[in-house]
Amino acid sequence: MVPNTALRERIRLYTRRLNEAFEAGGEDGYHEARAFLGRNDLFYLLVYILKRKDCLQQWIFERTQEVQKAPDGYLDLWAREHYKSTISTFGLNIQTILNNPEITIGIFSHTRDIAKGFLRQIKQELETNDDLKFLYPEVLWRDPRNQSTVWSLDNGIVVKRKGNPKESTVEAWGVVDSQPTSKHFDVLDYDDLVTLDTVSGRDASEKIKKCTTAWATSLNLGRRGGVVRYKGSKYHQVDPYEEILRRGAAKERRYAATMDGEVNGEPVLMSAEELAQKRRDMGAYVYNCQMLLDPRADTTLGFKREDLRFWKGGNHDNLVRIILVDPASKKKRESDFTAMWVLGYGADDNWYMIDLIFDKMGLTEKVAKVMELHRAYRPIFVGYEEYGLQADIEAIEWRQDEETYHFDVTPLGGKLHKDDRIMRLQPIFEAHRVYLLERLLRPNWEGHTVDVVKQFLDEEIEHFPVGAHKDGLDALSRICDEEVLAAAKAPLKIDISKCNPLAGRKGGDLSWMGA
Repeated sequence: MVPNTALRERIRLYTRRLNEAFEAGGEDGYHEARAFLGRNDLFYLLVYILKRKDCLQQWIFERTQEVQKAPDGYLDLWAREHYKSTISTFGLNIQTILNNPEITIGIFSHTRDIAKGFLRQIKQELETNDDLKFLYPEVLWRDPRNQSTVWSLDNGIVVKRKGNPKESTVEAWGVVDSQPTSKHFDVLDYDDLVTLDTVSGRDASEKIKKCTTAWATSLNLGRRGGVVRYKGSKYHQVDPYEEILRRGAAKERRYAATMDGEVNGEPVLMSAEELAQKRRDMGAYVYNCQMLLDPRADTTLGFKREDLRFWKGGNHDNLVRIILVDPASKKKRESDFTAMWVLGYGADDNWYMIDLIFDKMGLTEKVAKVMELHRAYRPIFVGYEEYGLQADIEAIEWRQDEETYHFDVTPLGGKLHKDDRIMRLQPIFEAHRVYLLERLLRPNWEGHTVDVVKQFLDEEIEHFPVGAHKDGLDALSRICDEEVLAAAKAPLKIDISKCNPLAGRKGGDLSWMGA
């Protein structure tokens, strides 16, 4: 990338100052000038001493200047791979140590393993960067592994200092899993406080609350007169970062991957091609969170209740019946639900909900329920999410042999991300071609009777794509799979190409989304 005027002028300034220093003081003057620049110019430290030539870009230069000017008290919400950790957790922390070797810094992440990754990068730099050690011999050890009193990921690292606090110069801790006791740091540096696990699963709200409470508790690990720094990317519309801002614990500094934060906006750092590839790889929802910092950035996402139709159920003999299964791997409070749809396809090109199992189940229960549904509805097709099929198929086949009741189970795979699979339902819903039962009462795994239709509407339809629960939608989206369409339409002798809402759209399954 060609530097802009400000960056070119800054590089000329470095050259001019170093030349003047050399002319005035020879090599000693030159090295003193470099050391001064490293302590006072974060961009110079990153690019010319820490050898991060990849930072020699206009946008990164601007962000580095911004962080240097106001390093503390901010929540830096930046797009993934946009250098927030490089600039602050790596570069700024090293610069802070060079200016004050008596400082104590606690790096806090969601888990301690994540925090150790940030500490590892700093530790290795202070071990291997000979230029850094040469310029700052009064702060850094020549051979820290043998000379420092503390030098490990578990116990932290200690540079040359006069004091002897119980805290190391830099330590790494987890907010949720391993907060220390009886420690107080001058700098509380939070990076990746929120992860995908924080906002995933049926108990996402509980985990978000737990993370938020743990963060609030961790503030007690600061020192009077100390500072706090936050860095992260969005994972959910309502996550601990939103609570941090709501409480006024930090000021927001937000930078999405595009200038206006829109899907088709002008990129700030990556190329348009790179962002398009990331959207394909991540899926729309994760991309909106991680790169655009807004789960609702793409206004084409989501479903409207008014697009759904309902029927009372009853006679389904004239419908082509199929079963679609999206199994959860475990039966526990935090696991996903198993979704089993019994659907009927009619000559009117509409899909009718006949039955729905939407609950937590162990393997034995799943197998028994599949057998029960097949006996009750005699479908012509049973589709099973490929991810869960391998674990379940042996049990299903064994049960079929035991009962002398056999049917084929078709694996349903594909390369689409879950959110993109689900979004295939949008044109079908908008065309009013999906009819749900008005009501369906079933006992759940906890023994309570629930209306599974209402549960599906409230937990999935209402909140997609920002909701934590998508199991029912994911299973239902399989009506858009070619093998499912073929199975459903064949008995009615319907031309699939005339009914598939995705057929004939240039660019494949996802082009209609504007990707």
